Amino acid sequence: MPKLHRLVFADLIAGCRAFVSVSETRSFTQGAAAARIPQSVASRRIAALERHLGERLFDRSTRRASLTQFGQDMLVSAQRLVRLADTMEQDAKRARLRPLRLAVPDICTFSLAELDAEARAHEIYLEFRRGTPGDRVQLVRTHEVRAALTAVPAEEGIRGGARVGRPAGVLHRAGERTRTTVATHR
Repeated sequence: MPKLHRLVFADLIAGCRAFVSVSETRSFTQGAAAARIPQSVASRRIAALERHLGERLFDRSTRRASLTQFGQDMLVSAQRLVRLADTMEQDAKRARLRPLRLAVPDICTFSLAELDAEARAHEIYLEFRRGTPGDRVQLVRTHEVRAALTAVPAEEGIRGGARVGRPAGVLHRAGERTRTTVATHR
């Protein structure tokens, strides 16, 4: 039985992406530029895809990259695979951006907007659930939130930080200094 050349799935997608791009522009140089890869990389990817599929996709005898009959037959499937891969990447991005649910006091003495902005700067997206101290403990215990926020005086936050959770930062508001502590389910 002959040994078949197998492409890794990611290489198959990259080869299809180069194939689709070159077929749309009818030029290896312009297709590579449209795919934001060097022309030599596009050529190697397409050559690997041709080896994997067992037939040539392009007729290279002319100055333009023209599709062979086999290339025309494969183009729709390649376009579908590229669209599916793009959709999967978008789905993964949305999944990574799933918000971190955080239980917060009913009445906050600091700005949740500032906390949210700081978290977003670190690509963390917060979803706030307001509640009493007892509600917040229950939300953490039932895993409805990943963490609970409590505000304590700065001197207690330092001691309590090791007991309750880890200090999340120091907030300043109207000359008052408060240490914010996050309690997480362990």
